[in-house]
Order: sequence, then C-alpha cells, then structure tokens
Amino acid sequence: MSGSTPALLWLLVIAGLSIAYYATKPRHHPPGPRPLPLIGNLLQMPKDHDWKVFGKWSKIFGDCVYVRVLGQPIVILDSLTAAHELLGQRSAIYSSRPRLVMAGELTGFAQGLALMPYSPRFQSLRRLLHRELTANMLQKYWRLHEDESLILMNKVLQDPTRLLEYIRHYAGSVILRVTYGYQTAPENDRFLLLSEKVMAAFSLAARPGAWAVDMIPWLRYLPSWFPGTEFKRKAAKWAQLNMDVVEGPYIWAIENQDSASLIQPNFLTTVLSQSPAVLSAEEKDLLLWSSGSLFAGGADTTVAALSSFFLAMALYPEVQATAQAELDKVISAHGQVPQLSDRPSLPYIECVLREVLRWNPVTPLGVAHLLTEDDVYKGYNLAVGTIVMVNVWSILHDPLSFPEPFEFRPERFMINDKKAVETLACAFGFGRRACPGVHFAESSMFIAIATALFQCKISDPVDEQGEPIRRDVEYQTGTIR
Repeated sequence: MSGSTPALLWLLVIAGLSIAYYATKPRHHPPGPRPLPLIGNLLQMPKDHDWKVFGKWSKIFGDCVYVRVLGQPIVILDSLTAAHELLGQRSAIYSSRPRLVMAGELTGFAQGLALMPYSPRFQSLRRLLHRELTANMLQKYWRLHEDESLILMNKVLQDPTRLLEYIRHYAGSVILRVTYGYQTAPENDRFLLLSEKVMAAFSLAARPGAWAVDMIPWLRYLPSWFPGTEFKRKAAKWAQLNMDVVEGPYIWAIENQDSASLIQPNFLTTVLSQSPAVLSAEEKDLLLWSSGSLFAGGADTTVAALSSFFLAMALYPEVQATAQAELDKVISAHGQVPQLSDRPSLPYIECVLREVLRWNPVTPLGVAHLLTEDDVYKGYNLAVGTIVMVNVWSILHDPLSFPEPFEFRPERFMINDKKAVETLACAFGFGRRACPGVHFAESSMFIAIATALFQCKISDPVDEQGEPIRRDVEYQTGTIR
C-alpha cells in the first residue's frame, strides 16, 4: 500500500478501532462480503479494476452493497434506481465528498469543484460555471471547436503514430482557449505539459484505498523524516504542480486582457466583463478556482473518451462505414466539413458518441459522495459519514438495459429508447454533483468524432502479410480510465 505506515502504528490503530467497534452497538446494514474482525473488508477490497469486482458483489448481495474498511463504512450502488433515489432525490444529504486527505487536502484538489465538500463556496463556484455552460451560451464557442478538430485531424493524417498525443493536445487546446483565451503552442506547450502531469497525479492521489493517510488522517502530522511518510513528499510535489496549473494560465489571462494575443470570447473575460471593476479577494478566489475547475474537468475526460472512439472504429468497421455514409449524405448538401450546426441532422453520429460514453465509461465509479446525515434505505441503516459510490460501469453494462453490453452498437440509441438515454446520463454524475460542463464536453467530442469520420478511415495496423493486428485491450485502473 502506498504511503504505508510501520507495523507498530498499524497495531495501535487497529487496537483503537477494535475498542470503538466493540463499544458500538451493531446496526442493520445492507448486505455485503463478510468482514474480518477489526479490519473489516480491508483485505477484500480490489487493488485494480474495482468496478468489475464490485459488479460481481452486486450479483450476490444486490444493488446496495455494504463494506467497512478500518471503521469507514462504504456503500456501493449498482443500479440506476438506487443511485437516483439516494443521490438524486435525497441530494440534500448525499452531495458532499469524502475527506480525501491525500488528494483533497495535502495535494490541494479539494479546492476545485470535483472534490470540494458541499458548501456555500461549492454552490457559488457551481453557479458561476453553470451560468456560462448552458447549451445556448456555448454556441459562441462552436467555431473554436470546429477549428481545433480540423487541426487535430490534419496532425493525425500526417503522423498517425502520435494519435494519443494529438488527442491530448486537442482536448487541452480547446479547454484553454475557451477558459482563458490562450492559444497553445503546436508542440510542448507549457500549460498542457503541466496539466498532463497533474491529471496523472490526481488519478493516483484520488484512488480509493491507496493511501494510509486517507484512512488514518493524523498520519499527515508526522514529520517528513519519519519512516513511512514518503506520501508527504509526493503530496508536496503534486500540490505545487496543481497550483502551477491553476494559477499559470489564469495569471497569463489576467495580464493579457488588453492584448491581441487573447482569443475572444472566453470564460474568464466574459465573467470579468460582468463583474465589478475591482474584484474582492473572495471574488478573485472564486474566479481562479472556477476557471481552474473548468480546465481540469474538460481535459483528461475528453482524452479518455476520444481514445475509446478511435479504438471502437478500428474494432467495428461496419459502424464506421454506417457513420461515414450518413456524413457523406448530410455534408454533401453544403459542401463543407462537418459543423456543430449539422448535429441535429447526424443522428447516427450522435449515437456513436453516446455509445462511446457507454461502452467504456471514462469514470467507471464516478466520484464518491458522502452522506452527511443518518439515513434509512430499504430498511437498512446508513450512518452519517458513509462513503457512497456508484458503479457506473456496471449500470452501463446491464444486459437488461443494454443487450450485448460489451459490443459497440450505436443503433441501440437510434430507437428513441428514452430509458437508454436516461441511463447514459449517469456517466456525468448525479444530483447536485452532476457535471456542469456536460454540454461543453459533448460538443467537443461530437465535432472531433464527426471530423475524424469525415476525413479518414480508421483501421487496425496490418502485419507483414497484410493481415490486421488485433489485440485484446485492457483499460488502466484509475479514477479516470
């Protein structure tokens, strides 16, 4: 375990937990795997591909699975009904975030929207973002998405071996232009390089169960020279990276508000134009972290989704052919490259986008919620402080909702199946923690997908005999796949 502590410290902690455990009257919890004395389900928690293990548990115990790790209660929801009832209908008490000491406090990610506890500050940040991220408000950025998608495909056609690198550049460039009015450099852009390092750090720092300090918060106060405190050095390094990414483009944009190098419109300039001439310290802080949250939320998730799209097209050439036939028919009417205004006329491409999000969801377990009051669900007691996770991957691979769930079949969304569309929405979160940038993300992905299908043919590489090289693809473990 990363950041593990000496055996003596573990014994002291377990001794303390055992006293608390036996002093507390057992409650009627939801079913789950049988815990061990004192440590609970610690040794049963999966080390990788958590969503698959949790999915197997749900087949045994039902759609609300209870585990306890060193005294921390955790509930895993495995159905859309359970997730909506708790995180949606009871969002007033299910909208906070767990205390992640490593990722949230030591590394500083809790200052951004994703990991911030539910609070007045969270509500202020979300209102600021939501105001500028409605579908209508985002139309002014359509041309920007279209320009960047053409740049992406021109690069890919010149050198397909750098596909993932170019996708990362596309996603980062779009979000930097929209957020700050900043034009990225064609190669090795300073802010993009930093953001890649930070998102990798986030995925590691926020991984459930990876850090002893998340389960034993007082470990953060141990001196850095103490054995087992390597996590403190990692956290300090990642915290500095995080602030460099949040402050770097923000400071650049503030200093260049009157410069010709600033691309308009952009989020930060729009907010400033609607604000007092002199911002208070609180207003500056909100603007800093709202723009930083927009930047962080729009980069890595788009990369993961578009990577899955290119994989799917190589694996399912018949889907690609159908999509290209639709594009040829619609685009020939105006003789141009695809535009976002064509989206209503491209229903199959829309379904390809939806199936990409379903087939291999970007965040298979979403981001964990925290229960802030005692609650009862189906007669089971859920205690305040319970961490609640939704197995998004399992919900989106339920054969009752999506027949042949492991096959890439966009046509499943063509039949106007309202339930399928509503189920897919879980990919963007629940209740008051649902992603405020869903319309922006979809626009960015849709035009990239349409442009790629219009301009090229995507296929597997071939071997020396001209036969396709097919590989079983396993996705990495992490908060973002």
